Amino acid sequence: MSELYLIGNAHLDPVWLWRWQEGYAEVLATFRSALDRLKEFPEIKFTSACSVYYQWVEQTDPDMFEEIRQMVKEGRWCIVGGWYLQPDCNIPDGESYIRQALTGQRYFKEKFGITAVTGYNVDSFGHNASLPKILKSCGMDNYVFMRPSCEEQGCEETLFRWVSDDGSSVTAYRIPEKYGITSSELDLLAKVKDKADAENTDLMAFYGVGNHGGGPTIELIDSINRLDIADMRYGTPDEYFSKVADRELPVISTELQHHARGCYSAEHDVKARMRKCENNLLGAERFCIMARELVGAEYPAQELKKAWENVLFNQFHDIMGGCSIKSAYEDEKYLAGETMSITEKAINNALQAIAWRIDTLGDDTLPSYKTVGQSHWVVWEHKDLGTPVIVFNSHPWKVRQCVRLDFCPSVIRDCNGDEVPFQLVRGEHINWEDKHNVLFQAEVPAYGYAVYRAFVDGESGQTKENKVKISETTLENEKIKVVLDKHTGDICSFYCKDSGKYIIDKPCKAVVLDETAQDTWAHYAVSLGDAVGEFTAREFSVVEEGPVRGAVRVISAYNDCVMDRVYRITSDSDEIQVEVKTDFREKHRTLKLAFHMAAETVVAKIPYGTVNRTGCTGEEPCGSWISDGDWCIANDSKYAYDTCGGQMRLTVLRTCIYADHMGQDYRDEHCEFMGLGESRFCYSVFPFRSASHSEKKASELNFGLRHVCGSFHKGKLPEVMECAENSDDNLMITAIKKAEDSDNVIVRVCEMDGLDGEADLKLFGKDVNIKYGHNQVKTMDVEEGEVSGIEM
Repeated sequence: MSELYLIGNAHLDPVWLWRWQEGYAEVLATFRSALDRLKEFPEIKFTSACSVYYQWVEQTDPDMFEEIRQMVKEGRWCIVGGWYLQPDCNIPDGESYIRQALTGQRYFKEKFGITAVTGYNVDSFGHNASLPKILKSCGMDNYVFMRPSCEEQGCEETLFRWVSDDGSSVTAYRIPEKYGITSSELDLLAKVKDKADAENTDLMAFYGVGNHGGGPTIELIDSINRLDIADMRYGTPDEYFSKVADRELPVISTELQHHARGCYSAEHDVKARMRKCENNLLGAERFCIMARELVGAEYPAQELKKAWENVLFNQFHDIMGGCSIKSAYEDEKYLAGETMSITEKAINNALQAIAWRIDTLGDDTLPSYKTVGQSHWVVWEHKDLGTPVIVFNSHPWKVRQCVRLDFCPSVIRDCNGDEVPFQLVRGEHINWEDKHNVLFQAEVPAYGYAVYRAFVDGESGQTKENKVKISETTLENEKIKVVLDKHTGDICSFYCKDSGKYIIDKPCKAVVLDETAQDTWAHYAVSLGDAVGEFTAREFSVVEEGPVRGAVRVISAYNDCVMDRVYRITSDSDEIQVEVKTDFREKHRTLKLAFHMAAETVVAKIPYGTVNRTGCTGEEPCGSWISDGDWCIANDSKYAYDTCGGQMRLTVLRTCIYADHMGQDYRDEHCEFMGLGESRFCYSVFPFRSASHSEKKASELNFGLRHVCGSFHKGKLPEVMECAENSDDNLMITAIKKAEDSDNVIVRVCEMDGLDGEADLKLFGKDVNIKYGHNQVKTMDVEEGEVSGIEM
């Protein structure tokens, strides 16, 4: 006979239909109740995840925390998850999942002397295909989830081996029925036991009041103990997985989807803030390591740890999924704002520390400060040397990108003394007749910096040839020609001159769907609704034209909704960037940007990898880029798309109701809508070459070059510095940071193109040899070699 393991638990949503302060209280009350039940019923055991919950208990009630520690020692309280909190398992970046484990596992090791061996995300709405390799790298061999159900995913497996694209695998368990069986639902225990007997396999059933906390109650335990069900025992997930460890199991090597497809586009603002926070944190870590290694600056470890904890909390699935109450997002903004403040300070401090130690004076003498004219303000100015502009690159590959200065020089030179083309562009200010900034393109070595010089009174010997040709509907340079449709204002053709190929040859369009029938989650829906209209163009105008960049502004509208887009190309790039501002005023609508596909397969970025989806018709999660194999679209804040009628449609926003759990029959006049009003985002379109190339382009779009306007001084550093070299383009360096337990430098890499190989990295002059497999994630200590994800 098969056994049924009864898992006492309490699924806890710290934020959902309540704010985190109420969730904090529910954690304390639930843990107190669980301890009391463990004392009253010596046969039961309790299981719980999320290190932040234990932190709350530790800081509020140290005595209760000690009771939990004792129960853990006795084996009656099982710690699972190993993460800070149960996040959305599709939206965050791959590095964020590693940080969930880094934070959670290290806390459990410090406080309880153990690390979790079972991953645990029972309420997350879908699970990206990279999770097995992420879990495995962080010490977890098992995984428990509930959504999607077998019916939603279209499969029968409850217990299976889940395999990532690199071959890593975990034993996965899909919770039957529900994660919190209560005293009124005891028939579900019998149902799970019947399933176990029919399949001749042991299964788990999870009991205890959940969502708002509670856990096993006296009535529930008494009722279970009176049941006449054979071979039923109280246990923990760890005990269960040990029992089934040697069994032959079916294998699933895909992502686990779909439940609540609307959550990847609901409340687009929270997703935009998350993307910005993630990129700022990774950029801050890289710049702070650069400053420490080059000039001995202090690495702000505690501040960055706090910033990461803010991000990890905001990744909770009901926050990041856009399905919490409106007031919960005010709290989310506070945490995101604190993270941005911490990281911007860290970045500035690091860049200033480096800039101050670059020799910008040479053999000249230090000039005195002076003011020249009314047209600009420059702190330091030198007739022969110009004002130093130090441009920094956080990416471990060479980047060429536009830099904007808020004063107007007459000449700009690179570190070789060669003139660099520049042009005036509209600034953010109106200061007498001065409304302009200056734009030039800087080329900066991999993970390094380069000094440019801006001369206010210099004389140019350069003829400013325009390599960018602009009209109201055409943008062209030496590499591409993009034509805009006069009716829609969208791209209608994109021609690549090098390949002689159109990557887009049919008009794109901005489509509006009617999603009145959908709740916030879009429960049980495949698509968000039917198309009810399209945006049409009202106005075209050339807004930038010069040797560096050209831009066309298009104003389009749908009813009372307005979309303001600026299409930009630079002189030597094969991509077009589009800056979008929407003023959307219609309720229960979804806005999508539709692009014609040359093939049926979409290649979508997911955490630490990609997934190919063919024949998809419904909403699908994606990361910072998607491709049809010809074109690639990178974005700075979007996470969903669908395919329909030979088009891939990037989901821009939804104007659904906050926390509308039940749909049309329960709505009233007090409902508040998300997505209304102004919003901004950016995307770019370019030819698809490889996953690693697309990843680089998307990374540059999301976190660009930074610069400091410097002054004149001696220093030990040269005017150009490259701090990283990487022999293999397919091996992406995803993080550079300080080690947790030493002053060593940690570098994490991910293979993106499905290749095996051996790479030679050089970081701050130190050689790092990495043997890697296809699609593998590896963490390297520059001094010690390969380490696990939770030692980094």
